[in-house]
Formats: sequence, structure tokens, C-alpha cells
Amino acid sequence: MRLLPNYQKVISDTALKIFGESASVWLFGSRLDDSAKGGDVDLLIKLESPTANKDLLATKYNALLQMQLGLQKFDILVIDPSTTLKQIHQQALSKGVKL
Repeated sequence: MRLLPNYQKVISDTALKIFGESASVWLFGSRLDDSAKGGDVDLLIKLESPTANKDLLATKYNALLQMQLGLQKFDILVIDPSTTLKQIHQQALSKGVKL
């Protein structure tokens, strides 16, 4: 995994702050490949209860991550029990790593 431990902690702690204590964070995509270089940080946030304004929360989360970790590209997906899972969501959950 190409994500420093302190980055992992900031990502997880910030998710809990924005989405609540029941949120779980999954890293997926190119950052899981140790032989790759560069790439954005693909994150899936899984919420345990239906949540309004998921897009607004994701935008706030992205802004806080940018302020804490510097300017880089974060791709953030947010799902809750009301979300119809798409292939990308299923792939993130099955092949991703829970932080």
C-alpha cells in the first residue's frame, strides 16, 4: 500500500469527524499497488445508516483532507444502506483495504 501511516490516520480520523463514528473508510485503486507510481487516492466511505447530503459531506471531507495532507487528488465515494451499489462500489469493498 502506497499510503503513509500518518496519512491513513488523518484520512480515517477526518472521516469519523465528518461522517460520524459508524463510518468506515476503504482505500482502493492504484494506491494498493506497491509497484505503481503516482495516482489519486481512491476512498470509499461506508455509512451504517441512511444519510442525507452525502455529496455535500464528501465535498467537506475532500476539503479537509486537502488542508491537512496538501493538494492532491482524492476520489471519494460515499455509500449508505439506501445506495444502489454499482460495480465500482462492489469492487472497492471486495478488493479494497479498510483503513
